[in-house]
Amino acid sequence: MKGIIILSIIILLSSCGRNCSIPAGYVFEFPITLSPAQETYQIGDTITITSFFSDEVYERKTGIHYNLIDFKFYPEMQMREISDTTANEAALSDFEVLIPSEYDFQEYIYGSGSVAYSGEYKYENGNYELSYKIIPQSKGLFYFSFISSLATIDEYQDFEDKCPGESSSARAQLNDSADNNIHLLNESLDPFYNEWRLADPDGRFHRYASYCFRVVE
Repeated sequence: MKGIIILSIIILLSSCGRNCSIPAGYVFEFPITLSPAQETYQIGDTITITSFFSDEVYERKTGIHYNLIDFKFYPEMQMREISDTTANEAALSDFEVLIPSEYDFQEYIYGSGSVAYSGEYKYENGNYELSYKIIPQSKGLFYFSFISSLATIDEYQDFEDKCPGESSSARAQLNDSADNNIHLLNESLDPFYNEWRLADPDGRFHRYASYCFRVVE
């Protein structure tokens, strides 16, 4: 009986000492690189997008790296042409997109007509990898973003040491959190870009791994 009481006390103390509350859920971060990082490209130039990271993934609220084994991040690439008063959400149709066959990353057309590419990372030998190229076929002012749809598709996906019942989301860090030509938003005639996004650049631009660039002839 004495042993049972001691064991119960140990369990109680252990549970009390464990902080298992993540306000608004986990937010994982992973890197992505767009290169060459330029303000202006010419039609026919090749732009490479690469994301490579280990399965020890950093979580920004706890400051801890969690072991996410064969985790689903649901990456998605979006592109908008923003020079006019209304953005063209099908702007990816004006790019040649070259994706190696080893990757599951395909064109997706929304009911609204918006064009995106989505799929999943290749997970192999403890690493996540996705790499592809885009080649502009027309001139314009473009707004690129790379997001994770984890929060809307599978926010309660399980992983080691997860606090029960907590949700998850993920954010890409583009070009090691460089400014990514955010000043080009001022050239857009669409107030959604030249006003709303600029009003909170951290929450409305960098949070979505955004990058602005021009394409000229």
